[in-house]
Amino acid sequence: MALEESQREALTNADIKISYGDLGREHVSKFTDEARSMMRVSELRERVLAWENTIAPILETEEGASPYDICAYSRRLITKLSGSSGEVLQLSELVGGGGDRREISRLFLTSLMLANSGNVELNQNDQTCKLLSRKLQSEVLEAYVLPSGDEPGTRKRKKVPV
Repeated sequence: MALEESQREALTNADIKISYGDLGREHVSKFTDEARSMMRVSELRERVLAWENTIAPILETEEGASPYDICAYSRRLITKLSGSSGEVLQLSELVGGGGDRREISRLFLTSLMLANSGNVELNQNDQTCKLLSRKLQSEVLEAYVLPSGDEPGTRKRKKVPV
C-alpha cells in the first residue's frame, strides 16, 4: 500500500513542525535520563566497593585459618569428655574454653555431629554433654568390610540402560 501524496505531505509537515526548542528539550531529557542511570550505577558501584572493602579482610583471615578437620575435633572432644568426672561436662566448658569465635563454632558443630552419630548425649535442660561411646563414626566406616569381602570402591558397577 502506497501512501497518497497528501498523506506524505502531512507526515513531512508534521516532522517539520518540531521546533528547535522541542528538539533541544528532547535531547536534554535523554541526557538527564542517562545521567540519572549513570548515577544509579555509580551508587551501586560504591556500595559494591564498600562491601568488598569490608569482606576482603575477613576472607584473608579465613584463608589463613587452619582447616576444619572434623575427625581431629571429634577426638579432642571425646578425650576431653573421657577425662571429666562421670564423663559429663557443661556444654559451655566443652566448647567455650576461651577460644575465638571460629574455634567455639567448630567445637559446637563437632558436638552436634557427635550427638547425631550417637557418641554423646546433649541435654537441653541442664546444658550438659554426656559421653556415650568413644568409637568415632569415621573409625567404624574405615573398619567396615563389605559382605562380599570386596574392598569398598573396587567393585565394578553394572551399567543400567537409561
